[in-house]
Amino acid sequence: MVEGLTVHYSPAYFADSQTEWSQNGRYTGDTELDLTAEGREQVLASAQVVVGPGNLIDRNKLAGVFVSPRQRAQQTFHLLFGDKFQVTTTSELAEWDYGAYEGLTTQEIHALRREHGLDLGKQWNIWEDGCEDGE
Repeated sequence: MVEGLTVHYSPAYFADSQTEWSQNGRYTGDTELDLTAEGREQVLASAQVVVGPGNLIDRNKLAGVFVSPRQRAQQTFHLLFGDKFQVTTTSELAEWDYGAYEGLTTQEIHALRREHGLDLGKQWNIWEDGCEDGE
């Protein structure tokens, strides 16, 4: 560190956009899904506002870029930035493991949990109850 030099780090998080499953309200963790055409349009529209000099993410000030290994996250990154950055792909940023609930809607999860004798007195809360065979 150089004496008198102050370094500021401002982490920015940009989530992937619409997939077929997110469009239909299905929980998506490690299933590999592409962005829909609308999802790609959403990312490109967001890029106009979020990425660039004076915006939340200034390409010229990026010190490091970390991206989930999911293809939808990779697609989102490349739509935002192209291939101009060295990227660290890390499973530490991988999406939640929904286990037995992967690809299901909330209504389907509630029915499955009732079938398994769970949540008989209350409604499922992912943060409190987690996912069967997942996190």
